[in-house]
Amino acid sequence: MPELPEIEVSKRVLAPRLRGEVVVSCRVLTPGFCRNPAPSELEPLEGRVIRRISRRGKYLVIELEGRKRLILHLGMSGRFLLDRQGPHARFEIRTLRRRLVICDPRRFGRVLWRLPVLGAEPLDAHFSPASLARILKGRAAPVKALIMDQRLVAGLGNIYATESLFEAGIRPGKAGGRLSAREIERLARACAAVLRRAIRLGGSTLEDEAYLDPLGRRGRAGGAAALYGRKVGRCGHLLRLTRRLIAGRRAIYCPVCQK
Repeated sequence: MPELPEIEVSKRVLAPRLRGEVVVSCRVLTPGFCRNPAPSELEPLEGRVIRRISRRGKYLVIELEGRKRLILHLGMSGRFLLDRQGPHARFEIRTLRRRLVICDPRRFGRVLWRLPVLGAEPLDAHFSPASLARILKGRAAPVKALIMDQRLVAGLGNIYATESLFEAGIRPGKAGGRLSAREIERLARACAAVLRRAIRLGGSTLEDEAYLDPLGRRGRAGGAAALYGRKVGRCGHLLRLTRRLIAGRRAIYCPVCQK
């Protein structure tokens, strides 16, 4: 958390409001939060115009004149605030009319010059059952770990990987290389469908309200989840919480619906 839908929703809020704005200052509000670029390297951004705001995977990309880019990542608990006050402010961009802040209680967020190596996104036009089959082929790791590996598939975290695997009827611990062609087709379609639905619903705001959009609005995707955050799935079956960690997270699945 936040995952692709939350960053996409944030991008759609921020892009029309920040495009064309002139940067007045970029400041690191908590020492050590921003290492690459270093705080001193941010000074040349002052006076530059924000040309475009885009998204890649879980990263927000702010493109400025002069081919400069700032890459913002919210880590596990961060969120963007636009023209609003909030606790745990770590990084700030001020323009002539706006103030964008990253708030991050756990300090896992990052500010970067360059994007890391990222795999294809399930929403990409060229993401298909065939491309997913190539990613999974011969791999013994659990399928959930594989689709959460950002170098292989960009944008999925614990929430939407859990939902995608449920929708596809696949247990999270099954080896990626053992999925059948039919299972891979179901999973490719489920990943895209789950992400599109979450974007349409404004992302997932859970009970801790760690995620709100930059204007402070709750997302409704969490309430529509079939599995994540529930003791009984929307299928009506009791859920099984395994003791095994997959990709650093406990795996939730329905023992009836997922094989």
